[in-house]
Amino acid sequence: MLDKDTVKSKLMSALSTERYIHTLGVAEEARKLAERYGDEELAQKAEYAGLLHDCAKDYPPDMKRRFAKEYHIQTDDIMKKQIDLIHPFLGAEVAKREYGAEDTDILEAIKWHTTGKKNMSVLEKIIFIADYIEPNRTPFEGLEKARELAYKNLDEAMEYILDSTIKYVKERNRLLHPYSEEAYEYYKNLKK
Repeated sequence: MLDKDTVKSKLMSALSTERYIHTLGVAEEARKLAERYGDEELAQKAEYAGLLHDCAKDYPPDMKRRFAKEYHIQTDDIMKKQIDLIHPFLGAEVAKREYGAEDTDILEAIKWHTTGKKNMSVLEKIIFIADYIEPNRTPFEGLEKARELAYKNLDEAMEYILDSTIKYVKERNRLLHPYSEEAYEYYKNLKK
């Protein structure tokens, strides 16, 4: 794994200024959440995963498709139509190939930071949540509640964020990936 300064330098060249600022915010928030719910090892992993979570997000659509094919990333019909859903899966590969990330926990957290999935690890939940609540986000309805829940209970934060995201996607008539629906049902049913 490349050192943090090298990763940041490479990301600064690879991402738009706005995306880079977001990335730094996610890394910072992920570290704080990991310190709340884990140890220093988790905090370090969370910071790296936060830095790398969007490393392929700014790739043009054709480039995402080409690399997804080249790296043998399984894409379904929804991902093919909603091309941005490929970026976390592609990002895990780019993190490994371009940034030297070998830790499976980090790569899985990158992979699932957009759709979520059932039964996520603590690190996976932290990156998913940090991406939503990072300090540089433009305020929107529900953001403060999500931030509050994030430091109270990760599973409750997951349910709330997934519910909000699903509503947002449906209101805009965008395609919703079944992974997100499955994740929402999973976290909703944990309370029962």
